[in-house]
Order: sequence, then C-alpha cells, then structure tokens
Amino acid sequence: MREQLQSIGEELAVPLDDAALARLLTLRDLWLRYGRAMNLVGAHDEAALLPHFGDGIATIACAMRAEIVGPTTAWLDVGSGGGFPALIVAAASPCTVTMVEPRQKRASFLELALASTVDKGGVVRARTDDPTWRKKLAERHEYADESGFSVASSRAVFAPDRWLEVGDNLVMDRGVLLAHLHAGAHLGAKREILATVTWGDSQIVAVRANSRR
Repeated sequence: MREQLQSIGEELAVPLDDAALARLLTLRDLWLRYGRAMNLVGAHDEAALLPHFGDGIATIACAMRAEIVGPTTAWLDVGSGGGFPALIVAAASPCTVTMVEPRQKRASFLELALASTVDKGGVVRARTDDPTWRKKLAERHEYADESGFSVASSRAVFAPDRWLEVGDNLVMDRGVLLAHLHAGAHLGAKREILATVTWGDSQIVAVRANSRR
C-alpha cells in the first residue's frame, strides 16, 4: 500500500514523506485490526481501504489549494466516526486536528489512533448541537471556544448545504469550510468557492465561511 499512497499523493500534489507514509500505514494497521470489531468502517482489507485513504488525501489537497494548510492551522472535524478523513488529515498534514465524535466506542478508537501517530490534536466526546460541547472543547486546553478554528470539515453527517450553515458558526471569521459531495454534484447555496478536488466518486469543495457579524 505504501507505493499506492505515494502515487495518490503525487497525483494530488500532496507531499508524503517517509514519516507521513509510516503514520498512514499505522492507521491502516489499526483499521484492519479494529475496523470490524468496533464497526468503524465497512472496508476490511487494503484494497477496500484505499479509496478512503484517497478521499482523505484529496481532502488535504483541497485545503492546500485553498491555502489553509500549515503548522499553525487548527482544523475541526465534526462527526469524525471511524476517522475518515480526519485521521488521515492529522497523519499526513501539518495541521492540528480536533475531532468531535459523540459515540464512545468510536471516540476511543480516534484517541488510540491519534496517540499512535501524532502528538497533537484531540477528540471531543460531544455533539456540536449539544450546548455543553464548547465547555468540553475548552477542557481540551487547546481553544477557549470554537472561534480558534481556521478550517472545518464534516463527511456524511449533514447534507452539504446544511453543513455549510452549521460550519459558519464553527470557524473564525473568513475561515474555510470543506464540504463532501458526490462527483459532479453542486452546492445549492451561493458561496465563494476557493477550491474543488475530485477523487473517484467524491468531490471535496472548499468555500469561504460566511461572516457571523
């Protein structure tokens, strides 16, 4: 799988050095070990996992084209589930990724996977529609509130246009939101589109968040 991941990175112009590839392969091992038992993902072999890795790398590529990827980037992923694409973003980019996941079993896996690959970021066991989630976020000792995030993503939790409405309130002013759509689909709302990347059957679109003021 190493060569395939490297090829995907080259195709999408996402640099993957030896350390990043090693972290991605660690994630592969974790998904293969725990995926079925913890009901994390339907893919149970390398061939089935590869499209998920491609989607995650494509998510990084879209954020890079929107010029929002860097060592100071605070990335929020909502409804992280089994870790796609959030764990791949954490492992293969310099961003600090905070994942929001209410299901305890999946949150435990996310914490294990983060601890096994990177030394930054974290998991908040909450839902963003829960009024206590901001308190739980503050307890992570990373951000006093959600306004510290420059980019936010969510896959398969909200319909794309609904996600953008939710995401507007989760990032700093002029932040970036990433929406996952089927290839060829279009957003219904009029938005400032910063970048679009298509990979396989999926399309990732980066848009400018609407100002909350």
